[in-house]
Amino acid sequence: MDVVLSTEARLGEGPVWDARSSTLRWVDIERGEVHRFDPASGTDTFFEVGERVGTVAVRAAGGLVLATQTGLYTCLDDGGRRTRLHEVDTDPPGGRFNDGKADAWGRFWAGTMLDRTDGGAALYRLDPDHSLHTMATGVSVSNGLGWSPDGATMYYTDTRTGGVDAFDHDPSTGDLANRRRLVDVDRGWPDGMTVDSDGCLWVALWDGWGVRRYAPDGRLLSTFEVPAQRVTSCAFAGTTLYLTTARIGVRDFGDQPLAGSLFALDAGVTGVPAGEWAG
Repeated sequence: MDVVLSTEARLGEGPVWDARSSTLRWVDIERGEVHRFDPASGTDTFFEVGERVGTVAVRAAGGLVLATQTGLYTCLDDGGRRTRLHEVDTDPPGGRFNDGKADAWGRFWAGTMLDRTDGGAALYRLDPDHSLHTMATGVSVSNGLGWSPDGATMYYTDTRTGGVDAFDHDPSTGDLANRRRLVDVDRGWPDGMTVDSDGCLWVALWDGWGVRRYAPDGRLLSTFEVPAQRVTSCAFAGTTLYLTTARIGVRDFGDQPLAGSLFALDAGVTGVPAGEWAG
């Protein structure tokens, strides 16, 4: 496990490999920052959104799509003017967008979360025509997403349920059916995730000090230790798996001075390529 960026992100999240620029996009939710890490030079730059930002994805037409505290936005370039596509409310109020990502068919998925109340959040799908669809309700902390290499299965984490669910997924429409439990996590809480080219799931462990790899049938294959308590998400760039972490809520940094940093490991397998929103 290598430290590729020693930083003190309050809530690092949403890593995604931007193949256009050969950089890793990621966010610091609490600071409202969208980052771009260049592994070739080791430099990290960011722009401020002005509110909490849950995740980011690349837009096929250029620029980015963002899921923030108040809604879904496009951004033409780093730090450029944002255009709001949809405002999304939580019931009761007080929530925000959390994790999300673009799929391989041009759609952008993102879910909301509530700080104190269970069941008022939801998972949404933003189609290329800018229409917004509610795909799951009764959610508390919408989190990791991933798709099997053939697109027939979508994986989804609502963190407070303590596990990862699977849906039947129709790539041609984005429709979901037959939700079922795939993995029960017994170490920390399941957070962000990604899928490799073998169809295995990599699940970040909030309060679990690591990341786990699960087979498509839910069997635990391996655990990789991370020197940070709150591992939030992960993303592939070739065979490199990048991991974001958080400092928020950590009381003692004596055994984890690198909490909030960006880590990487050689996974020995490539990931399913990141999608781009086609809107």
